[in-house]
Amino acid sequence: MSSTYLEQVRAAFSQIEVIEKTIVFCMQSKQVIPNQAVLLDHRIHNLIQMAQKTAADALILIDGADGWKKEEMNYLQGVGGSGDVWENFYERFKEIKDYHKRVTNVQTMQNKVEFYYEQAFAPPFKEPYFSGEEHHGRFLDMHASYKEFLNLKKLKESNKIKIGDYLWYLQNFQNFHDIPLYIKEKEGSKYKRYLINMLEYLRSFYLRVNPLQDVSKIEQKIDIDFQTQWENGQVKGWEHRKEETEEMRGHPHYCEACQKKFQNENTFVNHFDGKKHKALAKLKEKQIEQVIQASNQQELPKEDNEGQRKRKMAYLEVAILQYKDTLQQQLNDTMNLVRKKQSRRYEENEDEEAVPVQDQQLDQPEEASSEDESPIYNPKNLPLGWDGRPIPYWLYKLHGLGVEYKCEICGNTSYWGRKAFEDHFQGWRHSYGMRCLRIPNTLHFKEITKIQDAISLYKKIQQDQERSKFRPEYEEEYEDTDGNLLNKKTYYDLKKQGLL
Repeated sequence: MSSTYLEQVRAAFSQIEVIEKTIVFCMQSKQVIPNQAVLLDHRIHNLIQMAQKTAADALILIDGADGWKKEEMNYLQGVGGSGDVWENFYERFKEIKDYHKRVTNVQTMQNKVEFYYEQAFAPPFKEPYFSGEEHHGRFLDMHASYKEFLNLKKLKESNKIKIGDYLWYLQNFQNFHDIPLYIKEKEGSKYKRYLINMLEYLRSFYLRVNPLQDVSKIEQKIDIDFQTQWENGQVKGWEHRKEETEEMRGHPHYCEACQKKFQNENTFVNHFDGKKHKALAKLKEKQIEQVIQASNQQELPKEDNEGQRKRKMAYLEVAILQYKDTLQQQLNDTMNLVRKKQSRRYEENEDEEAVPVQDQQLDQPEEASSEDESPIYNPKNLPLGWDGRPIPYWLYKLHGLGVEYKCEICGNTSYWGRKAFEDHFQGWRHSYGMRCLRIPNTLHFKEITKIQDAISLYKKIQQDQERSKFRPEYEEEYEDTDGNLLNKKTYYDLKKQGLL
């Protein structure tokens, strides 16, 4: 670092200017490589922090609180040193030139955009972590929350909700109002921990996907909305919390100490001898005594522990719904991905995981070379081969890649070439379309691309199967006393009439 005041101020402003150029480069790169937009946002966020720190250091130098600025200005004005303005000026000028000769390579490197582009993820900064399921922020990974939801035993035993697979959970995890209040109270800390973990994940995912957004605005909106809804009794699922509690307390098999409703009288009577009931009963007596003492002293608490616990659970539910609305696009993409995987065969999913699609990387902002990145001459718009060059035209004609096949069952998707068209009948898109039509994807429907043709063929196959069934009343044979062969229906009709 230079020993002169003015050179340090100039270097700080130069560094801020190069950082701003790097930020502009990152913003332009988001349009070129959209699948790296999240990582580029993190680079921009780190570069902004870097620029703010440099600007703060420059501001300290400009304020001159340590007296260095005043001393330097006086020296350049001829106060001190040789006493001559020009001699002092040229002495400082020579010192700056000697400094730049010593650090030429370092200064040249630090004045490039590439240097700060790499420093964006250097310590103390770090690259954001995404799991394999999240795919760099494109999808949500709710498997941990799903497992916690499955471990809510009281909810499973009540049969109030028909629990489904992971796709069902993604579609319904926000429906907290479907869970009865007494089940939430039974689960207690377990249900609360489930909500806390889910909220922490959604908040963490939002911060990793949107590093340039201010999360405090969302949290402030959550606090204001929840306060208003809770005071007015409008929090979904908690509107009738008092009425439901009073209804449970009016039940003949409800225990006030355990806060639990029993199904039969024997279990209700026998539980009074248990250690758990006795301990809770003593605790309930102490709480009643404390309330009586507080009322005598005219110092009633604002809200008991049970009310605070309910309020906390309701707040967590409202916050989760707010983050869910914010991340709705990622949630929809996740559900589409799960449907896509469910419609595929096991081998197809394994192949996709073994050979993932390579994302385009942007390591450094380099100038394009004229040879490697020159436009490829492809006037007939032929498909590219393994080497990145257009395939031969004779191969293009041989495989019929210029012939378009459309499949209405696949959503009017186009397939180019006979081979691609034949292979798609066992692909995930066609299988999903047949499942939507409730038709099995068997060999009978190969080459069928129209929805109406598939439905008509399926009805005809069902009618043929119905005709080919064995009908005992017409095909089972009986012999009368004269040796005549009759079918079952005719035989019993004649027997009822007494003709046999």
